[in-house]
Amino acid sequence: MTAEQTQTLKETLELMFDGIQKKQNITQALNQIEKIHQEIESTAPPMLIHYLQRRSYTKALDFLKEGTVVEDTNRPDC
Repeated sequence: MTAEQTQTLKETLELMFDGIQKKQNITQALNQIEKIHQEIESTAPPMLIHYLQRRSYTKALDFLKEGTVVEDTNRPDC
């Protein structure tokens, strides 16, 4: 998971929650989240993938805000 993917996911989640609060259509944000989820599934931290699979978007955003998602080029493919 790259730093750019991390930032894009975080921004998209924030945009989605803002849209919910403003009672706007969030379909585009949801589609973008799913697209990013598919892109990062093999490289993202397991806990983040767990949250995204379960659509626990609040927890996913909290996970990203805590700064625990770090790009690690030496991480083995598991």
